[in-house]
Order: sequence, then C-alpha cells, then structure tokens
Amino acid sequence: MKKEIAQFLDLNFPDFEKGLREEILKDGTLVVLPADTLMMDIGQKVEIIPLIVQGQVKVFREDENDHELFMYYLGPGEACAITMICSAREGYSKIKAIPEEETTIISVPISKLDEWMPKYKSWYYFVMDTYQDRFEELLKVVDGIAFHQMDERLLEYLEKNAEATQSNLIHKTHQQIAQELNSSREVITRLLKKLEQRGRVRVNRNQIQLIN
Repeated sequence: MKKEIAQFLDLNFPDFEKGLREEILKDGTLVVLPADTLMMDIGQKVEIIPLIVQGQVKVFREDENDHELFMYYLGPGEACAITMICSAREGYSKIKAIPEEETTIISVPISKLDEWMPKYKSWYYFVMDTYQDRFEELLKVVDGIAFHQMDERLLEYLEKNAEATQSNLIHKTHQQIAQELNSSREVITRLLKKLEQRGRVRVNRNQIQLIN
C-alpha cells in the first residue's frame, strides 16, 4: 500500500516536501470508495482529510426535504476546504460528499491539518490554495443564485461537469440535474430544449453532449 500511496503522491501532489511525503506514507491510508456511496454527511464528525488521487467527488448541501444545492466537484490533487474549516471549528461536517465514480483517496487523520501547517511550507500553501479555490467556487454559486437566470446556471453547471470529467458528455438524468440545482425536472427539460435550439447542447436519453 505504501508503494501505491507514494506513486499517487508523485502523480497528484508533486510539490509536497520529502518530510511531508514521509509523514503521509506513515499516517495515511489508501481507501477506494465505490460510486454513489456517502463519503461525508451533514452533521458527521470530521475525522479525516481526504486527499483525492483518482475519481471525482460531488460536494453539495441538502435540506430536510432532500432539496440539494450543488457546490463544486473535487478531483485528483484536491481536498475539501469546507471539511477542513468544519474540523477546525467544531468538528462536524456542513456538507455532503458523494463519489460520482469509483474514487480513491489518501485518508489522513484530521489532527495532521494543524500539526503540518507550521512544519511544511508545501502543506501550508496547499491548504491556503484549497481555501481560496473553494471560496471562489462558492462565490460563483452565490452569484449564480443571486444574479443569473436558471438557463445560465444550467449551462455553467454543465460546463463544470464537463471540466471535472474532462468529457463533453454529461451522464445525468434531467431529474438528477434538477435536484442538484434545486429546480424541477420540467424546468430543466424545457431549458435543455432551449439550449439545444441555440446549438449549445445535444440531448439524448440520460446523456447530454455539451457543444463548444
């Protein structure tokens, strides 16, 4: 397992210092998460930092009526800033995270978050960059809700999905998209038809092709 972790670190976190890499090899655990399994739940005690090395994770909020608000995707070389912030404050998650495909993570004990900050510059910059990147993603979500029409939010959502998967094919049902954008299936279907008429997408059964 340590050999695999070392290979994943070389591939996804090449800037980590030698001492930091050695500590991750000592304290980290390689975990494979099947698609659609609950990786983190709202109210769950945060005990690990998941460093994503393969796959894709969807991060979102959900209310008591199962309404979802999509926030961002996590891919290889990334970690969840909100999880880090929650652990630093009261230790309980404010988000849900679900792998959209089989995903491999290096699981690091949450106690290492603060311990490594003064010891390793590469870890300090990684955490700071993670905070900044996710903050900018959240600003886009807020801007989308406050200032953009639903068709703009839908197109931005499709573009984010395509960027995260590095494919212009989005394998989502209209109902799944509606749930993630806190809308209705009928609205999403109507907007997809409009986008198709404008030449921005091609809609097939359980699949949407984004056209550049």
